[in-house]
Amino acid sequence: MNLLFAEDDALLAQLFQLQAQQAGHAVCWVENGDAAVQQALSYQHDVILMDVQMPVMDGVSAMQLLRQLGFDRPIVAMSAEDVVETGFDLVLKKPLHWDQVQQQLSQFQLAPSAVLQVPLELKNAYIQHVEHALRQLEQLYHEEKWPEFAALVHQLKGSAGSFGLEQISQFAHQFQISREQSGDEELRACAMLFLEQCKACKLK
Repeated sequence: MNLLFAEDDALLAQLFQLQAQQAGHAVCWVENGDAAVQQALSYQHDVILMDVQMPVMDGVSAMQLLRQLGFDRPIVAMSAEDVVETGFDLVLKKPLHWDQVQQQLSQFQLAPSAVLQVPLELKNAYIQHVEHALRQLEQLYHEEKWPEFAALVHQLKGSAGSFGLEQISQFAHQFQISREQSGDEELRACAMLFLEQCKACKLK
């Protein structure tokens, strides 16, 4: 089957492409909602998997535009957060795990059963990405750029578990909960705790 995968995280997209292709699917990857709309309207794809948070046009806006234009094929939301908007046929919770993706997509009769491992080269590339992200987060912490800090943590929450780094996803989720419940004074402490937890986590 032909899958359209709309995701701005290049490494996560590469992992999904590899897993889906090994399971016998064709995958087209786009990096934002605007490109997803253009690709979807070619009607070459059986199912659209749409990340909710993307640049240029977010996944919700892209889905709504496609529905307004009469697009009637399955559109699947992907998000680390709850998705309440109507119009999606299914919501996949990030981090994505291929066995769970297969199980959920089976209702569209698309996913043959396959047990796949993350290639070592791709996992090492993602680990380098995490290490770079943690350095960025330290800089953002010192500069007290909290919206940018939270956005990068959100990205890690949505992708780390797909590469076997479940603790990073869990720490990111805990940070988001603490951030919602904390005032400005506590936010700095929450951010420091997240950084310390990630540094103590064994990545390799």
